Amino acid sequence: MVDPNDWRQICADYLSVSSYDRATLDAIWEDRDYDPKTRPETYLSYPEALARHELGPPEPPAESPSLWEVLAARRSKRNYLPEPLTLTELNLLLWSSQGITGDKGDYQLRTAPSSGALFPIETFLFVQRVEGLEAGLYHLDVKGWALEALQLGDLSDTACEIALDQEHVRKAGVTFLWTAVMERCRRKYYERAYRYVWWDVGHAAENLHLAATSLGLGSVSMGAWYDTQAHELLGIDGTDHFTVLMASVGRVEGSDWEADRRA
Repeated sequence: MVDPNDWRQICADYLSVSSYDRATLDAIWEDRDYDPKTRPETYLSYPEALARHELGPPEPPAESPSLWEVLAARRSKRNYLPEPLTLTELNLLLWSSQGITGDKGDYQLRTAPSSGALFPIETFLFVQRVEGLEAGLYHLDVKGWALEALQLGDLSDTACEIALDQEHVRKAGVTFLWTAVMERCRRKYYERAYRYVWWDVGHAAENLHLAATSLGLGSVSMGAWYDTQAHELLGIDGTDHFTVLMASVGRVEGSDWEADRRA
């Protein structure tokens, strides 16, 4: 049993064992190989989902602020209004973070980069206020570009509880819960993969926040949640498939950042 009080040493050991050194790297990798033909399945889907909502192609607004304006305006905003998001807005948020933008035959490219184009990140959603979409827990089928309903009904209390009782989650239009399927990345990058998945989810999250800003929505990432409860809800093991980041999105007044920042 690992003693949690040893966390400093455990973290230091991992940084050491996953570090690259010119003097030793070739020897470490001498007996390792990777065959892309036998890589784990890139796409996760739930054929037995309660419902399936086809998203269709994203429809960007006719006019949008420039990239530079969006970068300057991006702020964490969590003082959400009760007005719902539109399904078009949700589709754009999803596409911005994980949409397929190119096909190389045996793998596809997306809006957010991924180490080795392996895409270990999966997207789950607590849908709470979205026009035309029943509230519930959904999974994004990236390849089929559809939302798969895993549990229907108001889960705003559940989402809030999982997120360490952060009240803005209860009021959000939608809350993203990203996970990592480790073997997709670990099969190729071994111990270094446990660094790569955090970078991958960071790219996806930043794309989400920039898209939300462009649409005039509020959004914020969260690094604190109850991992065990999240894994139980999703039915994942927490070791080979585990949660890596949360983010909420909602409609905000938009007139003053300080007013939108916190409830």
